[in-house]
Amino acid sequence: MHRLHLHRPKHPLLWTLIALPLVLLAAVAWCEWAGWPFLQQPAERWLSKRLERPVSFAPGDATPDPFRLRLLGSVRLDAKRLQIDNPPWSTRQPMTVAHDAKLRLRWSDLLALRRGEPLQVESLTSERLQLQLERRADGAASWHFGPQQARDGNVQPKFNGVHFERLTLRNGTLYLNDAPLQLVIDAQASLDESASATGAGLVGRGEGRYHDHPLRVSLRAGSALAGLSADPNSAPVPVQLQVQAGPSRLRFDGLASDLLGRLKLSGSYEVAGPSLAEVGKPFSITLPTTGAFSMNGNLRHEGTRWHSVVHRAQVGRSILAGEFDFDRPPDALPRLVGRLNGPLLWLADLGPAVGATPGVKAAVRAKGRVLPDRSFDLPSLKMMNADVRIDLDRLEPGGDKLIALKPLRGRLVLQDGVLRIQEIDAQWAAGRLRGTLQVDGRKSVADWQANLVASGLVMERWLRMTRKEGQPPYVTGLLGGRIDLRGQGRSTAEFLASADGRAVLHWTRGTISHLVVEGAGIDIAQALGVMIRGDKPLPVTCGAADLHIADGRVDPKVLIVDTTDSTIYGDGAMSLATERLALVARVEPKDMSPVALRTPLHIDGTFADPKVSLEKGPLVRRLVPSVLLAMLNPLAGLLPLIDAGDDDARSAIAGCRALSEQLSASTRPAPNPSKARRG
Repeated sequence: MHRLHLHRPKHPLLWTLIALPLVLLAAVAWCEWAGWPFLQQPAERWLSKRLERPVSFAPGDATPDPFRLRLLGSVRLDAKRLQIDNPPWSTRQPMTVAHDAKLRLRWSDLLALRRGEPLQVESLTSERLQLQLERRADGAASWHFGPQQARDGNVQPKFNGVHFERLTLRNGTLYLNDAPLQLVIDAQASLDESASATGAGLVGRGEGRYHDHPLRVSLRAGSALAGLSADPNSAPVPVQLQVQAGPSRLRFDGLASDLLGRLKLSGSYEVAGPSLAEVGKPFSITLPTTGAFSMNGNLRHEGTRWHSVVHRAQVGRSILAGEFDFDRPPDALPRLVGRLNGPLLWLADLGPAVGATPGVKAAVRAKGRVLPDRSFDLPSLKMMNADVRIDLDRLEPGGDKLIALKPLRGRLVLQDGVLRIQEIDAQWAAGRLRGTLQVDGRKSVADWQANLVASGLVMERWLRMTRKEGQPPYVTGLLGGRIDLRGQGRSTAEFLASADGRAVLHWTRGTISHLVVEGAGIDIAQALGVMIRGDKPLPVTCGAADLHIADGRVDPKVLIVDTTDSTIYGDGAMSLATERLALVARVEPKDMSPVALRTPLHIDGTFADPKVSLEKGPLVRRLVPSVLLAMLNPLAGLLPLIDAGDDDARSAIAGCRALSEQLSASTRPAPNPSKARRG
């Protein structure tokens, strides 16, 4: 009988080294096939710790295989239910629920998450995705992960959101409550198998509120949106978006791609609403507050940059166009660059933006004030920077007395809270207006500056004072001058009430109604004669004004109009703060009149309700010319301030110099005869 002998391997360590990897490989293969079920709870704990937010893969029922994980090559997770909670302060839980989720991540992305970088997800596929997102007024958002500490008034998260490179879904819901945007919306999205000839399309609808207005949103998109992608080379898909927020509405029709990356859009749009400012708010763009408007054009967007060509924008009676680039870099203020042009802009259509009350005439405003007193939105000047060229065919100041500026050129520069309208160059009343306006809004009360130069304004065109057919205009000629003002305030009225500066005006090559001059001097005989034989205009040899302004009070240092018939002198003051008038006009004739009363004419009251009257009490005798002429010697000091860069200024200098020499001669003391004989 033979015995069976078992031979021990001569090299047991070698067999162990061979068997161990095989066993490990078999174990890994089995775990990979089984889906690593024992890693569910460790994975939940690890992700919860990294996101500092509870993360769960539990299905919430007895569904088999709630969790399957693959680790070879990349991380691939299948879960019946993937849930990420909102932070404790949120009013809704959870933040994200993905049903029948298939998640794919690269190992390098998990290593980056371990270093504290945002979680980068290669792809997520879900039959049904639910999102509940919130952002508080202080900037803290439910999609911010990690400790959120305030820095410079803003909440700084550990990292911002989970970034998806590709997101595929069949149905989805979204709840968003965004306090800074004053936006609350409930939306649903689903696939429509018949929506596209190339496959299923995405259809979305939502309702909510935006700035206390009811909000409705609808979206239709091509089949590629069923797999939302962050691939910059992804094929664009057609998109139609409609938004209705109270009286505002938006329609976009174009193409979209790279939706989860830099987001590329291109197409046409139509937008209308109660004010341009409402359009800018969602994008943090400072646009002027206006009346109702409508606008259409083309739009292109990629990453942080927006480009828009405005074909037509209508605000009231104004018709505008332009081309603009808007960029929101992550570490700098948003910046708007472009050009604004168009055939017509009515200043009244920008009433709220320039401090006026729309739809209310100045003369019938509350308290009888005329100057616009609506406060400007100074904080909005610090929300962005801008550099916009202005090229308008026509600017209508409004009212019945002032004519249009056509054309108007300029440049609007907004930099770090300082708004400057510079390089102003306009044709006005056949003359020219140039200068700069500036508002420094870095403080609670703005600092203002106005520096304007006018030349060659044709007065009969500038002042629309119509008379009966066949009668000459009340005034004609060329007007020029310079205004330099500075002040502080939150509105136009406050600025003028605090204004300091000077205004120098000159008038030449003109005429003035004979009837006006005689009426101002109460020359009854000549005035009756004018009425009988007709109003013959009087040539103006010199017109000049030197107005000194301090704390809103305007004091005429020189105010004179010299004609071949008479010389009119002005005196007194007026207040830009109280809008009250206290002016006196006197006429010194150059001829004899048997019934000339020659009493001063007073202009009192307010800007809204001026009162014209004769000086009360006994009528004064005719004023001594030498006294008046001595008072007006400052005219000579005014001459160097008149800009002689054009013909009308040179003519004004010549006329006023002649008058100044005449005044000086008339007030010079007579020579001493005895001294003359001794000489």
